Amino acid sequence: MVTRSITLDSNDFFHARPAAKIADTAKTYESVIMVMLGTEIADAKNPLSLMRLSHPKGSAVDILADGPDETSAADQVLKTIQSAFVSA
Repeated sequence: MVTRSITLDSNDFFHARPAAKIADTAKTYESVIMVMLGTEIADAKNPLSLMRLSHPKGSAVDILADGPDETSAADQVLKTIQSAFVSA
């Protein structure tokens, strides 16, 4: 299992457009990929699951990946999260 972390800006949250971008990226990997915010966890391949996460308010978001391509999956989902909120 591989874990990556990112702290989002206090104004960022998983609304439709970023959630869809993250899910599209995650779906290209065989690994199970989860996004964790505090005690809440979401399936990174499911945009609705991501949208149910609470507002991060500057909190750390963890990306957990487990499977044959876990390292590249976690790294790419992290990059997608960073770019989704920069361009959103």
